[in-house]
Amino acid sequence: MIMAGIALSDPNCPFNLLIAAALLSGVGGGAFASSMSNISFYYPKRLQGMALGYNGGIGNLGVSISQLLAPLLMSVGGTSIMIEGDSPVSGWPANAGWLWFPLCAASAILAFFFMSNQPNHGEKTNLVSLINFYWMEAFGFLASFIGVITLIQTRDAAMLNTPAGQVIHKFLLVLLACACEHVFMLLSPKKARDRVKKQVVIFKRKHTYVMTWLYIMCFGSFIGYSGSFPKLIVDLFGYLTADGCLQTAGDFVPAGNGMTSDTCEGEWKVGYDYPNPNAPNGSAVAWIGAAVGSLIRPVGGIMADKYGGAKMTNLAIIWCTLAAFGQGALVQTVSQMEDPTSNKAYYGLFIFLFINLFACCGFMNGTTFRTIGVLFPPEEAGPVLGWSSAIASYGAFVIPVMFGIALQAGNPQITFYCLGGYYVTCFFVNFWYYIRPGCEKPGV
Repeated sequence: MIMAGIALSDPNCPFNLLIAAALLSGVGGGAFASSMSNISFYYPKRLQGMALGYNGGIGNLGVSISQLLAPLLMSVGGTSIMIEGDSPVSGWPANAGWLWFPLCAASAILAFFFMSNQPNHGEKTNLVSLINFYWMEAFGFLASFIGVITLIQTRDAAMLNTPAGQVIHKFLLVLLACACEHVFMLLSPKKARDRVKKQVVIFKRKHTYVMTWLYIMCFGSFIGYSGSFPKLIVDLFGYLTADGCLQTAGDFVPAGNGMTSDTCEGEWKVGYDYPNPNAPNGSAVAWIGAAVGSLIRPVGGIMADKYGGAKMTNLAIIWCTLAAFGQGALVQTVSQMEDPTSNKAYYGLFIFLFINLFACCGFMNGTTFRTIGVLFPPEEAGPVLGWSSAIASYGAFVIPVMFGIALQAGNPQITFYCLGGYYVTCFFVNFWYYIRPGCEKPGV
């Protein structure tokens, strides 16, 4: 937070510094995964859905709070700085970096002095535990660094020129980072390594991979949509395409009302994308989706406790699949309109379907974690919760990349259709293992 606040106070801040700040913020994601793993030990199986739902829902709420407050805080302050771009603006972007600093600092102090380790973790001081935690986090940073460097060095490879090749490239990098992280764990201190070995047993369990596949659908989609939603509003409704004159001052004037290639005092453009003067304010609604998904997560957990996590998950998958295919059809219509000035008529439906997607994903976050909590014995449930949430977090990287590639290809709907198809596979996987008559693990 401190690094981000300082970096964003300078308009000439190097991009590499922002990357470093983003990388370090990943500690928060690691702590979140740890908290989900830890809290499962304190509640009986009949209350796993509620406990995990509230803990995860409140944690996820930080996404929407950031999307709501960061733009507001960036508009107030002392001496503003100019942010250059197609439409230069002045503001206080450093406030976005300082937003969470007070809460993070207070939480760290309270946790260090007042939280206790579980008895099965042994007699260790908080300082020793903190050192062990950051030692393991360092391996995660190193694995991520290898993945990023590989991404940069291989992104121009000829075999990756196709949209499919670019998507496969990103998935392979995720697998590379995961593999490196597991190799680096062998370098951890002996006591920590011995504890890791005890947890490695989860990778011999078939249901670890089944639940990871399902949780990627839930949390991976939620966090991926959270990052993509604001940008999609801008990409689909924030620009118009027209022939016109790009004046020497940088303003674009569409053809018509006396503006022709002959009267143009600048460069005449054909099929030029320019900012829509009547574009909807995406920042005013972008936070709603993540808020809905976060607030409904405890509801999913509580209903899963009462009716069964697998059953509630499959009901939500049907809802989520319909919303994904519906959104794909709508986005296809909007992106292919001959008169883009009329696409605003679809804006309300676009927001409605996206909020439905967030609601489904948030609900399933609660139901699937309840399933994990009752499916595995306590000593394995925690590691599975941590593993699945960590892998699903890659959705924050993969899904925006998928949308970016699809938008470049002029087919943004493809991403929704692919995700909808993935949700269908999750429906049948969940049904086969946990719902059908004679299934392996009924009642979870």
